[in-house]
Amino acid sequence: MMTLGILTLIEFQKGMDISAAFVAAYMILFACLLALYEFMWWSTIDAINKSMRKNFGFLYGIKGKAAYLIFVAFLTIGLEGSIKWLRYTVGIAFLADGALHFFLLCSKPDLVSTYKSPTGGLTESGDEVV
Repeated sequence: MMTLGILTLIEFQKGMDISAAFVAAYMILFACLLALYEFMWWSTIDAINKSMRKNFGFLYGIKGKAAYLIFVAFLTIGLEGSIKWLRYTVGIAFLADGALHFFLLCSKPDLVSTYKSPTGGLTESGDEVV
């Protein structure tokens, strides 16, 4: 998604509509946000995790993450002026991932009930470490 946004910004120099540049910039921002969240699973940085939880807490639950993935999927598919096959591949992949999250949430609630999001910088009770 980040690559698609960068390629769209590069094409903007060739005389595209300015709205496509704004959408591409948002795609880069949303891709960085998702990448930061996913990197918290491997190596938690307490300050970043607390800030992400405070400002983007919807990513820390299954419903919120699924809705976010579906949102960025439609944003990606709706982008104009970029590489068409890449746009659809990325969009369909994000859409399938978001739909899979919702499917698992509805069909196997016991499977996702044990889902624990990254907790770096928080105590066991969920309070912030000062």
